[in-house]
Amino acid sequence: MTEKQRILTLNNGELPEGKYDILRIKNIPNPEDDLNVFKQSIITFLENKNLSAESLKWEKLLPRKLVEFTNQLENSDYRDELVTGIFNIINRLQSIREWEWYSSRITDHGFEVVTKGYFNGLFIPLVHQLGIPHSSIFIYRPGKKEYPIIRSGTDVMTYKTFDPITFELKKK
Repeated sequence: MTEKQRILTLNNGELPEGKYDILRIKNIPNPEDDLNVFKQSIITFLENKNLSAESLKWEKLLPRKLVEFTNQLENSDYRDELVTGIFNIINRLQSIREWEWYSSRITDHGFEVVTKGYFNGLFIPLVHQLGIPHSSIFIYRPGKKEYPIIRSGTDVMTYKTFDPITFELKKK
């Protein structure tokens, strides 16, 4: 089964043999929508992985929600360590390929994504830029405890709200 086929069909949190990581997203209002946009983003990456990270085509190919969120960021929003440009998201996905999407599942008020191999936090900026706050993002590696991803004292979601309908960031 190809990675794209797994993204589309393995939706019950199936676990691979060998090493894996689980990205856990908790306490979000629209987990199914956010997981679908995340899946669309990774499928777009896989289908265009040889396209230069610098290409402006990425803004047309990636889901509107991700692109519009990113494009409306102001300089002050980059105090949030998890906020980055489209170029950096794609560049990291291209350069660190020690992972494969294995499965996902919807949970109560969230979702999980299982990667074969270690994704080393690679998806975190992408997930955050879907409007998911730091406090909702966790990583679990079997045999170790689950840990939260709160890397800085600044989270753009703490001083701005993200409207998933209009894709706009507004000051609280």
